[in-house]
Amino acid sequence: MNAGSKTTKPVNYRKLAFSHYPKVCAHCGFGIPDVLEVAHIDGDRGHNAVTNLVILCPHCHKMHDLDLISTPTIIEMRDRPKVVVWAKRMKDAGRKAADTRKRRMAGIKAAATRAINQALNAGRSKFPPRAQTLFRDALAERRVNANGV
Repeated sequence: MNAGSKTTKPVNYRKLAFSHYPKVCAHCGFGIPDVLEVAHIDGDRGHNAVTNLVILCPHCHKMHDLDLISTPTIIEMRDRPKVVVWAKRMKDAGRKAADTRKRRMAGIKAAATRAINQALNAGRSKFPPRAQTLFRDALAERRVNANGV
């Protein structure tokens, strides 16, 4: 080695990127750190500035390398705030829960009716305890719905 040559210490760009950016894919949000890769935005593996690095999952990394995801999109997605607005994700929870309750109550009423009909067909005037409970619950539900309470 001659005196004029300059030696540079190799940079661990993976550690650098993971210490600077959130440990999730900048594009899709995938978040298993052992699977995530660090991509060089300009494609030059020698250019290890933090601004040239982005954390991507293997799928998004390959799509970026093939220019299926543009560089401006990757930069914008990397730099945006990572905030989850749960109201947007849970917007159907109330409707779904109501539908589930309706189906459950319909099932309970059907079971009560079936038990009562079986008891009547068998000539019994007294219903089995489970049928009595189901029938009482079905009547109470009907009263609550009728009164609007």
